[in-house]
Amino acid sequence: MPQAQCTGTDEGQQVAFSAMGGATPDRSVVAGCPPRSGTVARAIPRPTELLSGYFLVTYVMLLLNTRGFLKNIEYSGVLLAAYSGAVQVAYTLLYLSPVLILVSSLHRVLHIRLLRRRLGLREVVIRRIVYAMAIVGCTLVQYTVFADKMIFDIFGFHLNGFVWNLVFTRGGIDSMGGGSGTTLFAALAGIGFLIGQAGLFVVLWKVGFIRNTLARFYRRRSIIIGVCILLTAGLYAQLGYGVNSFRRFGPTMAVANAFPFFVPTTFKGIARSLGYEVPRTPTMAVGKDAFGLRYPLNDIRRDANVKPPNIVWLVSESLRADMLDAEIMPNAWELSEQSSRFERHYSGGNGTRMGMFSMFYGLYGPYWFPFLAERRGPVLVDTMLDLDYQMGLYTSAMFSYPEFDKTLFSRIPSDQLHEGGMKPAWRQDQRHIDAILRFIDQRDASKPFMTFLFFESPHANYSFSMNAIIRRPYADELNYVSMNLERDIGLIKNRYINSCRQLDISIGRILEYLRANDLLDSTIVLITGDHGEEFMEKGRWGHNSEFTEEQTLVPLVLWVPGKRACVISQMTSHLDIPATIMPLMGVSNPPQDYSLGNDLFGPDRREFTVISAWNHVAYVDDDFKATFPTSAFAMFQQTVTTVDDTPLPDRGAFYAKRQSNIVKVMRGLKAFRN
Repeated sequence: MPQAQCTGTDEGQQVAFSAMGGATPDRSVVAGCPPRSGTVARAIPRPTELLSGYFLVTYVMLLLNTRGFLKNIEYSGVLLAAYSGAVQVAYTLLYLSPVLILVSSLHRVLHIRLLRRRLGLREVVIRRIVYAMAIVGCTLVQYTVFADKMIFDIFGFHLNGFVWNLVFTRGGIDSMGGGSGTTLFAALAGIGFLIGQAGLFVVLWKVGFIRNTLARFYRRRSIIIGVCILLTAGLYAQLGYGVNSFRRFGPTMAVANAFPFFVPTTFKGIARSLGYEVPRTPTMAVGKDAFGLRYPLNDIRRDANVKPPNIVWLVSESLRADMLDAEIMPNAWELSEQSSRFERHYSGGNGTRMGMFSMFYGLYGPYWFPFLAERRGPVLVDTMLDLDYQMGLYTSAMFSYPEFDKTLFSRIPSDQLHEGGMKPAWRQDQRHIDAILRFIDQRDASKPFMTFLFFESPHANYSFSMNAIIRRPYADELNYVSMNLERDIGLIKNRYINSCRQLDISIGRILEYLRANDLLDSTIVLITGDHGEEFMEKGRWGHNSEFTEEQTLVPLVLWVPGKRACVISQMTSHLDIPATIMPLMGVSNPPQDYSLGNDLFGPDRREFTVISAWNHVAYVDDDFKATFPTSAFAMFQQTVTTVDDTPLPDRGAFYAKRQSNIVKVMRGLKAFRN
């Protein structure tokens, strides 16, 4: 057998060893090359040999990890099981491939002779860099898949822009309310994956028998078989999706949706060319030209004879509609009996960002992105500033998460934006109540004032004092690691109800102050929630995952001086709030100049509403609820249900009957863009 030629880059250049057949010698020098002067040959595995085995075993372990994505799939036959396996095999390799490419490229780059000389890199240093990159990269992939599974199980969506924002924005992680137990578990899980991947590498380094066994898989025949299997799985995953999306076969869509970064493949063009009718499923696509606003459509006009009212704007985190109850929230209920109470009121979002955005702008959630990009505040707040309102704005969370300091209140001086920080949250709420009452006491009585408070106590982990306990037993704490939702959800909901009673105690203090100081005759009082909260009624806990009634219906109590008490049972929305408040400040423009809402005290009645998430919107009317992606990439995620969230087997009836309304929504998404 001819001996290999000795080179300065030795094993670093022999990346094709496995394709030539057989395992390589278990030593650091190429066969026939003497050890370098002053060194002793040792049984050190070659990088290509070691890394090949390491990635193969890591891929098998990652297959076990990604198996969790399929645990909720209901298999209806052999073909669906085969399709699930094909998707898992193909996409598991896809998740690992960036590390494979990065490590391989790094290995080659560091062996460039000129670079080695310039940097003075020795072979041992190059190996350490490459091995460290492999271990860290594989750890990140394993941990990311693990974290994605946890998020998908609880909230129903994969790692996405929302989660990225949550992690990298100030105050984002705290907003989940998971507590120190969850943070500790996340840290320990990351350390565990790192130890596991490093331990695997050490075993392969030390045990030559295992390396040699794995090397058999890198012979030409084994490589050809493996490549054929992977290519077949990848083709089946994509072609199967295309065929079944045309057939509208739901289980295949569910498998695809279970895996992050699944790339949908459709054959609409081919189907049309063959004479088949392609199902019409419109998408609420927002093009790249969306950025660039035309808002408001016309200059704001105001009747100078109208005296601007004071405004007390009270919003609670996660306050669902059925919490407005005489037992749970007696203070808010008493005010609602004297005010306008809206009993079928939808938030504009299933999360804080879109809910609050719709409340202040009166616009659909996808507008959030261009408004954030342009740092453009709402006309509602602009009008208050023009009228020289005295502002005292408070949140027991943070104005930076979501980025309300760059959107809703972008024109408000920072010294008028007061954030939270005290734990537990109910104490911070009380502290802000004290500050609001001082603010009103010290105001200039010749000018109107606006005070805003965002309560945090009803946000997980649902914070309350002993005086607010009206439901027993309740969960003592929320630990995302040890909790069992099927077992504990009743206790968790009781904890939430107690936190809503705590919220009412805080609201009661403000109402008592306004009454005692004869301010109700000149002050608008608004009480609502940013969104709702689900307790597994439809299969989820919390919010931000689905557009269910529990996650989107919120209370709305609106006290307006001089208005008679009434109960409104028809559909209303946060989108209507700016169009209602602006006329009370003397604005004479039609609401269409600055919002997509209606004046709640005007003649127009809402036929449908729109609720938004990070990359989806939901259309809701008296009969149907339909979810649309805001980009064609997520086409397969469209759903249609009854208004109470019962799935519809035949979506055609909805599209046929509501096409004109869908067009109105699409026009609304463009109405305030250039």
